[in-house]
Amino acid sequence: MKRTGSLYEQSFFLEALKNDLEVFAPIGDYLPQDCIVMNRAGRVFKVQIKGTACLIKTCKGGKGRYMITASSGNDMKRSIDCQKVDILAAYVDPTDSWYLIPSLQLDNAVRISLYPHNSNSKAKHEKFLENWEVFKVS
Repeated sequence: MKRTGSLYEQSFFLEALKNDLEVFAPIGDYLPQDCIVMNRAGRVFKVQIKGTACLIKTCKGGKGRYMITASSGNDMKRSIDCQKVDILAAYVDPTDSWYLIPSLQLDNAVRISLYPHNSNSKAKHEKFLENWEVFKVS
């Protein structure tokens, strides 16, 4: 599990660099954010990186969904603290898709559903699919 999380983090770093962003990663894994991203204007964003490879099938014959645990804490899960994390970077491995969601848009959720295989989805977080523009704010 920790190995897969490290792979997701490295994948995010690569995509951020491809999108003309600078990435700074702390040593250790005890902070609420996994990295700091800085854009060309010098604006800094605290980012938590999560990922999943598990498709959850629906009973109604739909294409299913991917779930991301958008929380912190080992024993008792708490929603992401908007004071400590600006952006949740959520990776869906089977579709090689990134969701870049401002933490204020998570509405204190502990889990979120993502539908990268359904371009017609009106689900709440679909507008953040490949939303690298979230880092372009000066």
